[in-house]
Amino acid sequence: MISILTGKNTARILSVHGAIDISDMWSKTMGIDVGDLFRSIECISYCECTETGFRYYQPSLAAGGGELYEQLEKYDWYYMPNKWEFGKALNLLAYESKILEVGVGEGHFLSAARLAGHDVQGVELNPLGADRARSKGFVIHEEMLDRIHLDPNDKFDSICSFQVLEHVAQPLEFLRGMLKLLKPNGKLILSVPNAAVQKRIDPLNLGLLNQPPHHMGHWDESVFRSLEKFLPVKLTSVHIEPLASYHVAWMVSGYLRGKFSFLGSFCSRLLFNRITTLPVQLILLSGLRKFLPGHTLLVEFEYFPAL
Repeated sequence: MISILTGKNTARILSVHGAIDISDMWSKTMGIDVGDLFRSIECISYCECTETGFRYYQPSLAAGGGELYEQLEKYDWYYMPNKWEFGKALNLLAYESKILEVGVGEGHFLSAARLAGHDVQGVELNPLGADRARSKGFVIHEEMLDRIHLDPNDKFDSICSFQVLEHVAQPLEFLRGMLKLLKPNGKLILSVPNAAVQKRIDPLNLGLLNQPPHHMGHWDESVFRSLEKFLPVKLTSVHIEPLASYHVAWMVSGYLRGKFSFLGSFCSRLLFNRITTLPVQLILLSGLRKFLPGHTLLVEFEYFPAL
């Protein structure tokens, strides 16, 4: 089986899931319609690239479109104005860099970067999001990366993309598209949900937000390190978010449910919830949470194009 990350015959299927079953769970649990295109798929495969350890879902048609994300906007937590990775990325950027953000959302990072003195532009395929960002005075490219053509002198010092890569059905093309827009020795900064943490709290990938049509790939540090083998990049730094206070209840409940999954879904959820785990939450909230890995992983690459 061909891996979508390496293009080699190094992939295998780990499990197969019914698209209709997943669709029904989205509707019942979150009140979200995943769309007729998703429901037209008979089966969704969860795969692993044995060369890189990258785990992902197929087919690519299972990836959500603009309608899914418009529905998710009703949740206040979905587009947060201040994220840990925004500050971390700004600390990594050279003074007055020319920056492109891929997937600008509400434009919160662009605003922070402009305030810090950077020359910023964005890419956003959601028309509503693109219009919101333009209303704040930003130049927004509303097209696929491979359709953006720049003069070599107009390329970017840094490209950032936050919580986007995990949604992409064809990540190799996406990464190559960003590199094409970078200057030699430019920075590529990416943040994703940390799959190493997700495995501890949701070992069976039952969380809806961690499966199609929302997440299509699961990324961890080892997968990012493997990119050096087939892309002209060097991983220069890795940063792991400390457990955030607003994620403590989610982390504790999920971890304990995973440990006691042999009791069954109903019993484990009954035993470990926001109320029953409150003593553990309070201990972590007292300060210990800062010593535990949290939701997000951020990596920094340097681009070395072939001569």
